[in-house]
Amino acid sequence: MDQEKLKKIDNRFQSVLDRLSLEKLDTYLYRFKGKNAGIQRIYGGQVIAQAYIAANSTLDEDVHLHSLHAYFLRPGVIKQPVLFSVDPIRDGRSFFTRTVKAIQNNEVIFTMSVSFHKHEEGFSHSIDMPDIPGPEELKTEIEMREENIDLIPEDLRPFFLKEREISLKIVEWNDVFDPQKLPPVRNLWMKPNGKLPDKNEIHHAFLSYVSDSGLLAPCLYPHGLSYMSPNLMMASLDHTMWFHKQNFRWDDWILYSTDSPYTGNARGLGRGTFFTREGDVVSSVTQEGLLRIKTS
Repeated sequence: MDQEKLKKIDNRFQSVLDRLSLEKLDTYLYRFKGKNAGIQRIYGGQVIAQAYIAANSTLDEDVHLHSLHAYFLRPGVIKQPVLFSVDPIRDGRSFFTRTVKAIQNNEVIFTMSVSFHKHEEGFSHSIDMPDIPGPEELKTEIEMREENIDLIPEDLRPFFLKEREISLKIVEWNDVFDPQKLPPVRNLWMKPNGKLPDKNEIHHAFLSYVSDSGLLAPCLYPHGLSYMSPNLMMASLDHTMWFHKQNFRWDDWILYSTDSPYTGNARGLGRGTFFTREGDVVSSVTQEGLLRIKTS
């Protein structure tokens, strides 16, 4: 892993908020030319959130985000701006659809279909939140790393002990520098390290941003691997989210309950559900990623 690139990563809360602001170039064309997140390539969650912001900016109707379906086509170049071209596919009576292309060097690096829905009443049910310890009973990710500091190579410690956009408390702790074989399940509590603006689109975009972080970890748990394992190459292939709460506000701990029903053929499938502390289902997520063991 490139040490110099690690040192330059800035995932502080305000830095992530800044990435959710796009420059409008034309009616359906937007640009981000700030500092991108990522190490070897642009972090996928950033492009997902920005594509949603671009799509949402083309709507005047009182609608809310219903779902997004994204495909990662090429690695995003860290040091280059990203253009977002929005195609207003359909404005219906209940549903509104946008397709967004993220572009660098005249090539499409990412596409996403975004669906918006006017509010409708209807019957409802949801699954129960897992019976796990609450956030007050757990230590933060940084506290756990500090307790296991000897596992972290000295030159990597500044990066792994750096505050990021959210605080994390992981129930099934599995140190990335000493991964053990565990069932393909991972529950983690998360909370923003700052106060989000009182806008629906920012709360949904921030949730989209972090949803790409660690969703493939359960794919690796049964194999005693982590993203820090030598010779392992990982990359997100596609990402889908459904948003169930129109007026979701992220101002407290929420649970990201994830699992992997299947991994094989050099691909892993991760599933996730976001719950409020009270047990309300906020969003559902699926992602498939490429998982290759390099043999030479």
